[in-house]
Amino acid sequence: MKWSDIPVIWQACFHEAWASFQEGSRPVGAIVVNEDGKIVASGKSSTFKETADSVVYNNELAHAEVNALLKLDNRVHQKVNRYILYSTLEPCPLCFSAFYMSGIRNLEYAAKDRYGGSTNLKDTTPYLTRKNITITGPFPYLEELSVMLNIYFDMMIDYTKAHPVHDDFAKDYPRAVSIAYKWVEENRLADFREINIEQVYERLIEEIMTTAR
Repeated sequence: MKWSDIPVIWQACFHEAWASFQEGSRPVGAIVVNEDGKIVASGKSSTFKETADSVVYNNELAHAEVNALLKLDNRVHQKVNRYILYSTLEPCPLCFSAFYMSGIRNLEYAAKDRYGGSTNLKDTTPYLTRKNITITGPFPYLEELSVMLNIYFDMMIDYTKAHPVHDDFAKDYPRAVSIAYKWVEENRLADFREINIEQVYERLIEEIMTTAR
């Protein structure tokens, strides 16, 4: 799949993730669109650094989905049932709960997170059964881009706490994890401040096609 074939909303979501990477925080991005498909909020993961336009940062709660959802002013966005939350990674318990409590009924995520992803919380309690929630994901190619970016970032900053997460990612995305480790060793994203997410995606697709031959 070419970058130009990827829906614009997903492109925007990964622009947020890549901006977070470039600013020194975890590469996860989130977008909220209204019932007309218009982007009304966006968020970056800001747990490691203060990133541009983030509501919360330098805090363990400063996840991309939280930053996006906190931008929805109830005085403006009074009926959000038909809104959609997009995330480049399956939401964790914090973010899934924030999504559920926001009133938004639709969630789409690019990559599965076996370790922290918590969409399976849906319908597990009486409260979490009250709303008719639609969850869609993961998405081919986008999932490998998401996983590769997160693995690369962890290795780049020597974040050893994430190694158990990597092990679980490898169960679902062995190719993406392998490419991430290879790219770190070869310093393939040394120019990350000068390139955009489209170029990263094109490099990844080229790598996937090469290894598939």
